[in-house]
Amino acid sequence: MKKHAIEKQNKALKTPEGRLQFVNSQGVSSLKKRFKKGKGIKRKEAKETGDDIELIHTHRTLHNYSGSWHCFAKWVSIHISPEQLMVLGNVEKDTEGWIELINQYLQYCIEIGLSPYTQATYKAALAKVLGVSSTNFIATQPRTRANRMNNRVLHTDYRLSNKNNDYWHKVVASTGLRKSELIHVTGDAMQRGRDGRWYLNLDGHKHHTKGRRDRWSPIMATSQEEEEWLVAIFQRAGEKRVFHVPKDLILDDFDGKKVPTALKPHKYRAEYAERVYRSVAREISKIRNRKEVIHLRKELVGISLDRKACKIVTKALGHNRPEEFPRSYAYILLKR
Repeated sequence: MKKHAIEKQNKALKTPEGRLQFVNSQGVSSLKKRFKKGKGIKRKEAKETGDDIELIHTHRTLHNYSGSWHCFAKWVSIHISPEQLMVLGNVEKDTEGWIELINQYLQYCIEIGLSPYTQATYKAALAKVLGVSSTNFIATQPRTRANRMNNRVLHTDYRLSNKNNDYWHKVVASTGLRKSELIHVTGDAMQRGRDGRWYLNLDGHKHHTKGRRDRWSPIMATSQEEEEWLVAIFQRAGEKRVFHVPKDLILDDFDGKKVPTALKPHKYRAEYAERVYRSVAREISKIRNRKEVIHLRKELVGISLDRKACKIVTKALGHNRPEEFPRSYAYILLKR
């Protein structure tokens, strides 16, 4: 039976489809094992003990890494011969052979011009499958804010109409909601604060926030009229989802639309972050404690930020790391 199974596998490896299935199944199997091991273990704790290299903690990471491995498997099925695959063995045991193959793939990714961020993502995913550090692979191109090629650097979503772009720009730049939060947010999340301003009181589990963290985020509309328009949409929804409209319910042009699949709200969240920052930031020259000033580097050199204001913005965005605004959102200050 074992001999028959080996013969069957060798026969399958002679076709691109067979090679794709062979490589992909090995990688997905390894990732699922690591997810099972990492379930319920906090990433921070695993990093401190050094165990994180072998663990996956969330469904989203499992899904994303599986996709990256599938891209690698597809490349292998076209560029690698059956004879080469036959001698490789299991991805979790014969890591040396797979590392060499992955290095060839990463070099290919560099040569065809994939962005440095995509290269780094692929490297992290492939390293996780093997259970090794990404330093075992060749160096990919350095990542900088200037060489980002994702939707964040665009002014609008080219897959959406101008009308839809205007609508979601107004919503997200005023609320800072992620896509998953837009889908699950309910009207009763809109609440008045003690200062009389409108806020979103987001329940981590109910509204599907990142890390299921609760947060209290200010509404940052550009005018009184825009704020009233937004508040009215939330209040009409009541305890129901705001942006989940039944097909048979006819509403006005700009009333509670359904969240489009094509929507990429990152750039609008960056604008929300800028609005929050400017509303709370102190004048840099008047900050006496220089430890409370952040000096940005690289293409943002010359820009200094109020550290306390950055923490407030990061919290409003729903991030856990206090440095997230300077690192991932401050680029928008350069455009103003």
